[in-house]
Amino acid sequence: MSQKPPKDRGAALITVLTMVSIMSALAIVAVDAASTSIRRTANQTGMEQTRWYLMGAEAYARSKLGELAERAETTRVDQSEWQGRTFSFPLDDGLMQVTLRDGGNCFNLNSLVQQDETESGAANAGAVMQFARLLDLVGVRSDRVALGAALADWIDRDTLPSPGGLEDGVYANGAPYLPANTLLADFGELRRVLGFNDDIITQIARYTCVRPTSAPNLLNPNTLLSDQAPLLATIIPDISVDDARAIIRDRPRGGWEDLDAFFAHPRLVGLEMNEYRRASFTMETSYYVMQARVEREGGSESEAALIHVRGESGAVVRRLFGVGDAEHPL
Repeated sequence: MSQKPPKDRGAALITVLTMVSIMSALAIVAVDAASTSIRRTANQTGMEQTRWYLMGAEAYARSKLGELAERAETTRVDQSEWQGRTFSFPLDDGLMQVTLRDGGNCFNLNSLVQQDETESGAANAGAVMQFARLLDLVGVRSDRVALGAALADWIDRDTLPSPGGLEDGVYANGAPYLPANTLLADFGELRRVLGFNDDIITQIARYTCVRPTSAPNLLNPNTLLSDQAPLLATIIPDISVDDARAIIRDRPRGGWEDLDAFFAHPRLVGLEMNEYRRASFTMETSYYVMQARVEREGGSESEAALIHVRGESGAVVRRLFGVGDAEHPL
């Protein structure tokens, strides 16, 4: 048998080493892909588990609100028991926090249209003027009536511009879209309404909201916060924001017993409290905003949810993951 020349043996060695290098590279790629897949699966599993915790937060909130509604049938519930209070729950690998607040103490932007069977009729002139007053009280310096009219035209179903409003003809000349002609679905939709810029949206975010109805929100004097004083001064234009803030600060411990007790406040006595103004208040809360945050090893997740309560049961009508209430008001 003949022996291979030395240079042939070298070529064979180079071929073997090349194959080994290629196989090693392929093995590294395979291991890295498998590791990435495992991490991705673990992250997805962790996120799914976190979302289930947030669903549990919703269930807790509905249960808590049902309990409060049941107690309210026989006694007055102190709003400090739940309003703005954070409930904390330890988890196996972290912590879950749930906060509740009254979701009715805000100006429902959808109320700028008349309430009817379609839930989106013509512009509501009274609500437009009330909205203009709120804009004035919070420091908006643009044409406030025009802003209200533009938003009402965005919501109502017709294509006829209301006085000072904007309809299809104006949008067609500049914007790549037309008015929605239906109730707002989300607060962020304001960015598409001509006249509303980021500064204005930021100024009104604390005092306005979007509810799935054109019915105006009723203010609850027992849950109004001091920084929501402009809302009270909007409903009762005979008082200033400072007066409204003083009234809220004077709220008795546990809240006013009824609306008559609230209207008997010294700063309200003697003012014209007609039927419309009285009908703008309630001692019952029907919308609540829940904020929940889950902190776990390796990550966290947050949720803001709008809960509508009827009787002793509540239903989540809107939820947002990954944002806090302050970032995207409900």
